[in-house]
Parts: sequence; structure tokens; C-alpha cells
Amino acid sequence: MKKSQTEERKILLRRFFYDDRRLHKLGKASKQEWFDDFDYKFGKDDYAYFAMEEKEDALKMLANPTEVNDEKFISALNEIGLSKYRGIDCFTGKYYYLDNKTGIFKVDNKQDDIREEVFGVLKDTKGRAYYFLKAIIELYKEDKWDKAYGGATWIDILAKIRDLKGIYPAPRDIAIVGSYQIYYKTGSRRYPTHTIPEEMILIVDIELEKWKKNMGE
Repeated sequence: MKKSQTEERKILLRRFFYDDRRLHKLGKASKQEWFDDFDYKFGKDDYAYFAMEEKEDALKMLANPTEVNDEKFISALNEIGLSKYRGIDCFTGKYYYLDNKTGIFKVDNKQDDIREEVFGVLKDTKGRAYYFLKAIIELYKEDKWDKAYGGATWIDILAKIRDLKGIYPAPRDIAIVGSYQIYYKTGSRRYPTHTIPEEMILIVDIELEKWKKNMGE
């Protein structure tokens, strides 16, 4: 489940540049000539979008460090900036980091911050959040996150906790977990889902297992 630099870029792009018009602007800002072919299309039509294959090609190009080096990539990200509407408003990976205070993307490994967050949430819930977070991760590994909204549904989480022979989380514990930046409630009001940002999953999983081992379980 180890994430490569290319995979981490794809997660970042899908989170903050899912909109085709913003993706086109990002490609232009990164000085990739391939995007010039779509200038007329996006300039003429406010509702223009990439075809499915075109979007995959755009993501593949921008995610490839040999096509777009880190200097160009980060410069382009910050030139276009964050959108006004976004769900998960953080990014804390092995290669890239979003400074929430400034809204600036950086090349930085902030995984120690994730480790501290996991320790904090387990400490504050006296370990009760373990099975809730573990269930979300296991459902991700099994490719059982919601296809439309991402994240795991509440019903699937409870079923997975039961499979893991764990304890169900109390509402207070969910509120505590939500105060940390390793968990987000996603989806919609009608179809809510529960998410650990993808770039964090590996480290969160490792830290959960360290905690379980130290507890002698």
C-alpha cells in the first residue's frame, strides 16, 4: 500500500483540481504544451470539460515528476491556488504538504504530524477510536469505499468493526476524532461517508498497529 510520488500527486490533483477548468489552468501554469490544444475549447465555452481519456492523460502528465518537476509543480499549484469550495481541506503526505494557515503548497514530508495526530486521538479516546479508524482503513484496502463520494459508509464501518471483534464508537468519541485532521466526514447530508485522507492511510495504519502492539492486544 506504499504510495509513490506519482500516486501522491494524483491524490492531490483529484482533491484540489478535480474541476476540469482548474486542471486546464494548472497544466498551462506548469508550462505543458499539451494543454495549449484546449485553450480555444475552455476559452469559448464556460461549460467545457475534458473527455474521460483526456482527463486521465492530463492527470498522468501532471502527476509524473519526470514530466513536471517539483519546482514547476509546486509553482503551478500555488499560482492557481485553492478553490473556494472543497471537502477535505488538508494535504499531509510524504512528498507534499498544504499549509492550512497560508494556503500554500510545499514540498515537504510532514508524516510526523500524522503520527502525533494518531497518538493524540487514541490518547483522548483512551484507545476507543482504534476500531473506528481501523475499519475505515480496512474498507479502503478492500476497495469498499463509496464509489460516488469516497470514504466508507456508517453501515459498512459498523459491519467491519464487528468483523474485527471491536467496540462500536460512542458519539463523543466520533466528535473527538473529528477534531483531529486525520478524519473527515465526507459525502452528502443524505449519503454521509467517513474518510481518512488517502495520503495519510499508510502512516495512520502503521501507528494504529504500533499502539495495539504496545497495548499487548
